[in-house]
Amino acid sequence: MDRNEFLKQHFSTLREEIKAIKSRSFWIVAMGLFGVPVLTFMAQGATKYVSLLVPYLVLVIIVMFLAEQNALMRAGRYIRQIIEPGVADTVGWEAWLESRGDLRMMDRHFFACFILVFFLYYFMSIGNAIERLMTDVERTDAHSVWLIGASVTYGIGAVWALSTLIHHWRSCVGTSEGNR
Repeated sequence: MDRNEFLKQHFSTLREEIKAIKSRSFWIVAMGLFGVPVLTFMAQGATKYVSLLVPYLVLVIIVMFLAEQNALMRAGRYIRQIIEPGVADTVGWEAWLESRGDLRMMDRHFFACFILVFFLYYFMSIGNAIERLMTDVERTDAHSVWLIGASVTYGIGAVWALSTLIHHWRSCVGTSEGNR
């Protein structure tokens, strides 16, 4: 296989991967937007502490979305840095997008909107879980360990998710060298 055929196959494979990433991202967003409220409602009616699990589910959804967005931009970065320079006298799609900041603006806004909404979901689900635990602690005083444990792990989860977001923000919103 010659270099041009290799790059063509590479490009086609990466475009298919990008399509798959976009599809998975859509399902992650749909699961989060519709699944989290439904699970929160169902957990409120459960007899045990099922509502304690909902914040962890929201964290997993946030991290899944971060991973997919990072993979999407990583594929675009590879196309821009490895494949596009191999085509003489042409500005490739990724290079063109990165040369005009306004063209990536919607990507950044969508990403930020998702993160904002799902961190709100996270903190609201924590509120629901803690409220439920506090009611049980006031009634029986036997479950205060659950309240302390849940509060600590939710705090650790928030710090971890925020640090992951800050660390990967730039690589999730663009393909230029400054976005690593």
